[in-house]
Amino acid sequence: MKCIYYPGCSGQATAKNYNISFQEICKKLAIELVELDDWNCCGTTAAISINKTVALSLSARNLALASNLNTSGLPIITPCPSCSLSLMKVNKVIAEGGEYAKNLQEALGAGNMSYDGSVAVRHVLDFLINTVGVEKIASQVVKPLTGLRIAPYYGCLVTRPYSEGDDAQHPENMEKLIRALGGEPVDFPLKTTCCGGTLMITKKDVTQQMTSAILNSIKAAEAEIIATPCGLCQSSLELAQMGKIPLSLPSNALPVVNIAQLIGVAFGFKPGTLMLNRDIFNTAYSTNKKSACC
Repeated sequence: MKCIYYPGCSGQATAKNYNISFQEICKKLAIELVELDDWNCCGTTAAISINKTVALSLSARNLALASNLNTSGLPIITPCPSCSLSLMKVNKVIAEGGEYAKNLQEALGAGNMSYDGSVAVRHVLDFLINTVGVEKIASQVVKPLTGLRIAPYYGCLVTRPYSEGDDAQHPENMEKLIRALGGEPVDFPLKTTCCGGTLMITKKDVTQQMTSAILNSIKAAEAEIIATPCGLCQSSLELAQMGKIPLSLPSNALPVVNIAQLIGVAFGFKPGTLMLNRDIFNTAYSTNKKSACC
């Protein structure tokens, strides 16, 4: 199986653990990732709030590059929900036509490029469940997560506004994945609620309120660990549990892992391969000479 891979900016920094872990599990699943050459930032929520044409053009350039490789109808996949949303918006704008579609083509033309909306965009969760399949994932499990109560925290972008491959109101892909790994998915009411991650710098108090509500909901459901398909959500939920003293965690803090790390643990990979030592939770507990999760 082959696909075009767009790691996104966060995959090089704050979500590097997600990027590396995903590439490792793909090797196990016989998935060939062709990283998009000369890719650029998708523009995400920051750019589109200032200039929609510029933001769309950033993502469209990536898709134009992908279309040059896409001789066999390969999809472009990304671990970042914000990146997948930005890329999907381009396809939607081109399909609808109108002023933004015209401006988009003019911007691409200035760089001697064009794009017709033909490249399918998939978030890795959708790709893993609906293309790779839970049966294939389950077949590679050597360390089942038996008895582990896992909270499937989707975040706000994976299921909306474009709920590709899942139900927007009642998503099940995370639950399917957890069961395939031998774990027990724990239901809680805020699993698709926004964590406020993009407000972490400008409105820290708002983010803290939003993440606290999510964490309280998860703890009330008696989960033992949180899994998420979003690197920003992972960081937000980890940081929300940090004390005022750097690298200090309360006794009831819950470890937070991205889905690639969760899969990797069930596949029997070593913690270093999955960069679990780079997670905030594990760094904090290692510093305090306590055992790391997983």
